[in-house]
Amino acid sequence: MRILVKNIFRLVGLVGLVGQAMVQELPQGYFRNPMDHDIALSATFAEFRTNHFHAGIDMRTGGEVDRPVRAAADGYVARVSISPWGGGKILYIKHPNGYTSVYMHLNGYAGEIGKAVLHEQYARQSYSISKTFAPDELPVKQGQLVAFSGNTGGSGGPHLHFELRSGGLDDLHTHSTTHNPLRFGLPYTDGIKPTLRGLRIYPEGGTPYEVPAGNAVTVDGPFHLGIYATDAAEGSTARNGVDHVEVFLDGTLVFMYVTDAFPVDSTRVVNALIDYRHYVSTRQPYLLTRALPGAEGPWVPVRQGDGIFRLKGGTTHRIGVRVYDVKGNYCERTVAVSVAERPATAPPAAHDATRYDRPFCRQHPLCTVAMPAGTLYADDSMALRITDGVPVAAPFVDFRPTLNDIPPHTAYTLSLKAKAPLGAQPEKVTVVRVDGKQMYAYATTHTDGWYTAQVRDFGSFTLAVDTTAPTVRPLNFSDGALLKVNVLKIKIGDNLSGIDTYHCYLNGEWILAEYDGKTATLVIDARGKLRAGRNELRAEVTDAAGNRTTCLWIITK
Repeated sequence: MRILVKNIFRLVGLVGLVGQAMVQELPQGYFRNPMDHDIALSATFAEFRTNHFHAGIDMRTGGEVDRPVRAAADGYVARVSISPWGGGKILYIKHPNGYTSVYMHLNGYAGEIGKAVLHEQYARQSYSISKTFAPDELPVKQGQLVAFSGNTGGSGGPHLHFELRSGGLDDLHTHSTTHNPLRFGLPYTDGIKPTLRGLRIYPEGGTPYEVPAGNAVTVDGPFHLGIYATDAAEGSTARNGVDHVEVFLDGTLVFMYVTDAFPVDSTRVVNALIDYRHYVSTRQPYLLTRALPGAEGPWVPVRQGDGIFRLKGGTTHRIGVRVYDVKGNYCERTVAVSVAERPATAPPAAHDATRYDRPFCRQHPLCTVAMPAGTLYADDSMALRITDGVPVAAPFVDFRPTLNDIPPHTAYTLSLKAKAPLGAQPEKVTVVRVDGKQMYAYATTHTDGWYTAQVRDFGSFTLAVDTTAPTVRPLNFSDGALLKVNVLKIKIGDNLSGIDTYHCYLNGEWILAEYDGKTATLVIDARGKLRAGRNELRAEVTDAAGNRTTCLWIITK
């Protein structure tokens, strides 16, 4: 059997020595642990997540915020980025060896870095900022206190997300490669082997099923394999991602999955490597051996053919699966596969193929869809069904692939046209995706009655009108009441298009309000800014459709 070995980020030598060449190429011992306590992980590098690989390691902080975060090596602050979503408060430090260390979900920045960030926020009158710095502006030394751990952005609990990236600084979010920090020699203890939690058989054209506990199955045609495994380590959570997976057919290596590094802008390919729908419903990421041509990359250095097992009828084989963690601990499982004799089958029916590597465009009087090349991971047949807006003015569009139920890799353009005026100003009309009773709005532009959005989903779409202003209410103070706190909290929300801008003013002066997207709360630290006696606090919140809510409270200190 021929094994195809592709050119990837690291050299693959003998089985069991995976990653050794890569480790030797990376600078060992150059970076220190950015925390003061031993490394314990709540997430490992390249774990499977919805729509992305996990791009770093999540370091546990004992459920607390404001743990000291230190520079992993000498360098300078190249960038800070703050958002209510994603990584929250982020710090980028550029190092002389060409790598950039990244620290996410921070609660705040230390020393001169914190002063520079606060200055930028007040200069722009915005909580969300992205600011780059010259090499001589904010130099740091290894071990210097640079920030404090937190729970900002999309974090599910207090921790430090830590990355090591290579690549240019023009756009650290896309034009860079992220590497497994544990491959750089950071001190990390793991003496616990991974757990292989499930194996599934995916018959071609049939229904997937679990390999039973007896590890013996009978198949009657081609199939591919699904593997679900997790890892644990001392002090870490019990279901972290594994480092790499090997599959053997009768003792020959036919498949290997491993991700030591990947381009940040390829992260969405994770959807094509796993059983996406099963993951969405169960949160169990089954890694699939089958190949999709638009999902090829460094994550599968070894795959025989297309990853489909086509075994001769009347034969018996042994399929072995071995799963490793980053320290080389492994578990394995062997399945006896009997292949039933089967009659010849008719070839699959032909379909109107949409090429994954070519652009796709379809036009209708009420809808236009334009997908760039690379939107799909494999050739498919795109189904576009349009209800022409009767009895309502807005058309209802369903657009999705018929063969591979996987979200698109890149955004595509969707334009909808109303048959009649929708009874609102055009800027208040938005393209929405309808999923059951939920609607998800997209940033929408309008020209000559057409409403256009860049979408990264397949499904059902229509137009909706947003004329409802955001909701705004205080959480820990009341209008006219004596103020008992120095940190003020205001709950904000919107029914459809989403919050666009938010500004708060204390006694007529703009004051920083930090927006926590998880709780939809503005947090204002008013210490040292409240005056004795009467104070006026004003909040102005606008949604993406231009609807605005303004509230004024009188508070007494």
